[in-house]
Amino acid sequence: MISAFVISFDDYDYIKECISSLDFADEIIIVGKIDPELRSNIIHKNTVQFVESESLDYNVLLMEARSKASHEWIIGIEADHCISKPLAEEITNIASNTNLEGNYKVKTRFKFMGKILNFSGYRTSYNSLLFHKNSITNKRATKKLKHPIEKLYLDFDRYNKRLTKKAKQKASVLYNNKRHPNFFNFLFNPLWKLKQTFIFKLGFLDGKEGFVFAYLIAFKEFKTYLFLWLMYRNIE
Repeated sequence: MISAFVISFDDYDYIKECISSLDFADEIIIVGKIDPELRSNIIHKNTVQFVESESLDYNVLLMEARSKASHEWIIGIEADHCISKPLAEEITNIASNTNLEGNYKVKTRFKFMGKILNFSGYRTSYNSLLFHKNSITNKRATKKLKHPIEKLYLDFDRYNKRLTKKAKQKASVLYNNKRHPNFFNFLFNPLWKLKQTFIFKLGFLDGKEGFVFAYLIAFKEFKTYLFLWLMYRNIE
């Protein structure tokens, strides 16, 4: 009934918990950069496929997974997320109903530094999660799931390390698109991200945790253009 594809960029710290939350899925497809050690340590009761891909585009990865999927329903999830039991039951009920099709999006629940972030962009933000093969490209068919998906937080250092990885990935995309960094990118972009996350997305209502989160998002933006600047100078 359900194929679950997991986007991984050497997410060894996170992916085991992610996979264990997908025990209801009939098939697992891990897409992206995959550490050899990861292949030998993934345990699931059903089929697990590995698809190596250098792409950083979610939609491209989704289409690659679709071509490999054996079932009508596809879950698309990043390796640092997991699915709760209530959400798993909701997804299973949808997939077992032969009259249903369409795409489904979900809210994210994020417990950061011991506190649930109720704001900081998580209050009204929805992300795509569940797709039917026949309507995967039909954005008009989007519906909302009742239960949220869980974003994993292991500790501050590992969370910051993952943000650094994502900054490098974004820098690679910008480099391939021949984007050059400038002073404006280094100064304005991080300040805008801080203001956007902490003020416009109501992060200040999450207290000091909201400020730390906004700071990390802004610092990720700064690191993106720093990595891009280093790429143009062939500096590791």
